[in-house]
Amino acid sequence: MRLKLSQALFALALGAAGTAGALAQDETPLYVRDEMQQRVDPAITAIWAVTNVALDDDGNLDPALIDDSGWIAIAQQAAALETVMHDMAEAPVLAAASPGNTTTEEWEVSMDRVQDLIDENPAAFRAYASTFAEHAARLRAAADARDGALTGELVAGADGACEGCHLTFWASSEG
Repeated sequence: MRLKLSQALFALALGAAGTAGALAQDETPLYVRDEMQQRVDPAITAIWAVTNVALDDDGNLDPALIDDSGWIAIAQQAAALETVMHDMAEAPVLAAASPGNTTTEEWEVSMDRVQDLIDENPAAFRAYASTFAEHAARLRAAADARDGALTGELVAGADGACEGCHLTFWASSEG
C-alpha cells in the first residue's frame, strides 16, 4: 500500500510540475512593438515596394506593371502579415515592448502608457489584430489571383486597417 501511495504522490508531483511548466510557457509575452518592428513593418514595406511603383496616372494599381515575382512577393508578405496578426490576436500575454526596446522619442507615447492601454482593453487589441489578419488573408488571395483591382484596394486600405489600433493604443495623448 505504501508503495502505491508513494507512486501516486510521485505521479501527482510530476503532473503538477508539468502543469506549472505549461502555464509558464503560456505566460510568455508577445512583445507587440518588437513584432511590429521585426515582422509587420518589413512585410508591409515589401508590399509597398512592389505596389508603389505599379501605379497608373490616376493612382490605381496597374497589374500589367507587376511581374510574377512581384505578385509572389505581395502574396508572401501578406501571408506573413496574416500570421503575425494571428499571433497577436491569440497571444495569451501581450507586452507593449521587450525590456530592451522601451525607449521612445519625446513625441512618442511611452511604452508604459501603451502597456496600460493594452491592459485596459486586451480584447479590443486582439480584435484589431484579428481584423487585420482577415484583411491580410484577403490581400494574399487577391495577389494569388493576380486581381489588380482588389489588390490595389486592399493595399490602399491597409493604412485604415492599422489606423484604429494605432489611434487606440499607440497615439494616446494621455499619460
